[in-house]
Amino acid sequence: MGDNLRIETWLIRTATMTFIDNTSGVGGSMSSKLAWWKWLLALTIILLLILMWRCGTGLIQDRALANTAVRQSHQELNAARYDEICREADEDFAQEGKCEEFTKFLEAVHAKMGTADSETLVNVRLYATTNGNFIMTQYMTIFAQGSATETFTWVKSNSRLRLQRYRIQSSALDGLSILPTQKP
Repeated sequence: MGDNLRIETWLIRTATMTFIDNTSGVGGSMSSKLAWWKWLLALTIILLLILMWRCGTGLIQDRALANTAVRQSHQELNAARYDEICREADEDFAQEGKCEEFTKFLEAVHAKMGTADSETLVNVRLYATTNGNFIMTQYMTIFAQGSATETFTWVKSNSRLRLQRYRIQSSALDGLSILPTQKP
């Protein structure tokens, strides 16, 4: 183990001295300095590409999670299992009193709009805050009685989404008097 430590220390010292020699202008030719900068630029580009790839794959995974969660919510809405939607929601959303209000709202939506037939993802936004990771998705949904724009806000935890907010807009719902509880 001591030999490994000596070898690592020697490698670090050698790399440091080479770096100092190449950047100080003492010893080392212009072509070796140019080669060093090319390697540094190549390394920077590779790191940026890896970062962009990781962000892109995260977006694709979150979009797939949201699509699955919305389909499940629509299946529960179509089956009139409103209490299940509340039970699976975020703790703040499912607080005492809010769940009953939201259940009444979903009953009214289901009565006026009918069953959800299909949905198309329109927009997805990701938010990372000190309160957690949030995914806001907007869907154009075709119901039996017309179309609506639905906005779902999900809290992401352990690769699982929990509903935090729900909003629906449709001309068929203009007379709807019960509104879902929203956080300020």
